Amino acid sequence: MPSWWQRFISSYPIFPNLLAVTGLVWICYSLAHNISLTEAHHQGSIVEVVRSVSGSRFLVDKLIGLRAAYQDMFPEEIRVILGNAFANWAVWLVVPFILFLELLFPCNPSQPLIGKGFIQDAIWYVVNIPIAFLILFPVINFLRGLFENHFGFLIMDSATSWPMYARIIVALVMGEFFRWFNHYVRHKVHPLWEFHAVHHSQKEINAFTDDRGHLVDLLISSLVDYVPFIIFQVTNAYAMSIIFLYRPIHNRFVHANLRINLGWLGYIFSSPQFHRVHHSADPVHADKNFGVLFSFFDYLFGTAVPSRTVYPETGIHDSRFPTEDKVGLFMLPKNWGTQMLYPFTRIFKRNRAGIR
Repeated sequence: MPSWWQRFISSYPIFPNLLAVTGLVWICYSLAHNISLTEAHHQGSIVEVVRSVSGSRFLVDKLIGLRAAYQDMFPEEIRVILGNAFANWAVWLVVPFILFLELLFPCNPSQPLIGKGFIQDAIWYVVNIPIAFLILFPVINFLRGLFENHFGFLIMDSATSWPMYARIIVALVMGEFFRWFNHYVRHKVHPLWEFHAVHHSQKEINAFTDDRGHLVDLLISSLVDYVPFIIFQVTNAYAMSIIFLYRPIHNRFVHANLRINLGWLGYIFSSPQFHRVHHSADPVHADKNFGVLFSFFDYLFGTAVPSRTVYPETGIHDSRFPTEDKVGLFMLPKNWGTQMLYPFTRIFKRNRAGIR
């Protein structure tokens, strides 16, 4: 980094925070603006464009057939998410924007923007996306049915009179507390930690590190995500969009290689500095800074590291873990499978040795 740029950042430490917050707020606002667009509108528009441009009845019939198959294959809430995600071009700016921030304000300047760690985590992203839909939506449907049939007394009927934004905020805060406690348990219960350790194994945390999550860990963590949205009667479209679109935007930001602590906002929202400490390889930071979206629960329960200027190395203390720096670039897809199997081998070996 040029010396003049380093001097500028040192003189104006608010600038990285301001640029990051402005960009992320704009991306989220653009997404919110488009969330009301329905799947039918998108699909109908495509059919009408083809009809007007080509005049081909054959193409139109094929498109209508594809639309019907798409509607039969996926429930409405999934179609809404996919429609918003693919129609809203601002979502596609998240990773490039984070890479731009990493270029300007890197925590570790020697870490490449797109290195082995980035590529390995991108493989996790590609594999986990379809599997997440296959796992999480049955879980969500199960939870909704469970509440409707057995726990209806927990659903707040009065919440329907609240503005939707109020329901979303309350559900987010309650959900973050559930996620904080769930995260805490996954660190303290050893078999659960073996699966969660896969996420912590990254030495070069980056915009895709949030996707480096074992499927067992993903299932356990997802059990608490949707419950507050059911309790406060947030509609499926909004709940799904928050879980699958808004949260991942923030999660990518806090896992980035950034020297950013968000200033005073860091006492409310988790920042790259705050969450980097959670991933720290230094034992002094063990089991600290559990919050991913909000940081105030850690300050409230005494699990926050007070320093806002420490940027430690990341990773886990297990030399046997198949980190990507041990293999060649073209072996990274195979290494994903090795990383996926590793928690099972660890648990199996501990059981054989009689270690509890």
